[in-house]
Amino acid sequence: MLTDLSWDAFVLPAEALRWRTDIERASDLPVRLLQDDEMTGAEGEAWSEPGLRAVVLAEAAPSPANAMTIVHELGHLKLETEGWPHCYLCHDDPRWIEWHYALISDLVSLVEHQAFFPTMLRIGLDPYAASEADLADPDVLDELRNLAPSLPLPGLKPDWAITMQLLRTLLECRPAIAEAILRDAAQLGPEVRMARDLAAIILAAPLTPQGFADAMRACWQAMGFAPETLCVGEEEETSEVAVLSTGLDSLAAE
Repeated sequence: MLTDLSWDAFVLPAEALRWRTDIERASDLPVRLLQDDEMTGAEGEAWSEPGLRAVVLAEAAPSPANAMTIVHELGHLKLETEGWPHCYLCHDDPRWIEWHYALISDLVSLVEHQAFFPTMLRIGLDPYAASEADLADPDVLDELRNLAPSLPLPGLKPDWAITMQLLRTLLECRPAIAEAILRDAAQLGPEVRMARDLAAIILAAPLTPQGFADAMRACWQAMGFAPETLCVGEEEETSEVAVLSTGLDSLAAE
């Protein structure tokens, strides 16, 4: 269930308040602050839909962690006001829709973080610390090692969930910590190589809407997916949305 929260309950840096004002001015909509008691697997989300701009929290308590999450999600919404394009799937094969959408979402987040994480750090919020704490946990590496025997042989496509974890390591941890994690995960050869290739593409991209679009397309191709299956900066037609929804419903019913 969704519940409206008061912005006044949270202490946010002045820069974040300016971001909120910019988003509202650009979209001509108030940015709502909501709590979703059914949210799992995330601390918060940014919602941008026709008639709605919202930051959604998993928990309602006014805490430093939730303040960090609010600023993080405002950062994603702020990039939209600066012209950073939407990305979505351009095919309607129900066998791949859910999986590819999750992969696109992960890539979008990691690329966009490069644009606003430095500002968060400058205003006294350290988003990199949370990533380092998560990824440097020995249990994370143990989980990766335990998966290693079931992974594809070198030369075949890597496991994408693990690749995304390693890519986050390279992009959101200090170099010494990132290299230590990847060194310990050396047996995950295809995943490590792919994560390094994707990180190189993302770090070389200009922090502009066009740089983001180019980086997304280059990453998608580097991962071996057909370029025409990724749409960047185009409006998603209603008919396509309906097809995708039908595909997801059929997956859920299986």
